[in-house]
Amino acid sequence: MRTNRGNKEYLSPQITVTAAECGGNADKMVRKFSKKVKKEGLMEELRTRSHFVKPTVVRAEKKRQKKRVIQKVNKKRDELFTSRDSYKRRRR
Repeated sequence: MRTNRGNKEYLSPQITVTAAECGGNADKMVRKFSKKVKKEGLMEELRTRSHFVKPTVVRAEKKRQKKRVIQKVNKKRDELFTSRDSYKRRRR
C-alpha cells in the first residue's frame, strides 16, 4: 500500500472511474483512468520500485535534477533581462 512520504498516512490504493463520469463511453473511461493513474504517479512509483537503486545513486540523481532546474530558471531569467536586438541577424 502506498504512503504519502511527508505525512506517513496511507493513500487510497484504488483508482476508480465510473460510467456516470464519462457518459458510458468506454474509450473516454480508459483515457480518464490513464490520466488519473499518471496524476497519482502510480506507474512512476512502480518503475522505481521494480529494482533496487542504491541511496548514493538516488542522491546523485536528485542533485542532477536540482542543477537542471537551476540552469533552466537562470536561462529564463537571462532571456528576460537580455535585449533581443543583439540576437537579430543582419540582412544583406
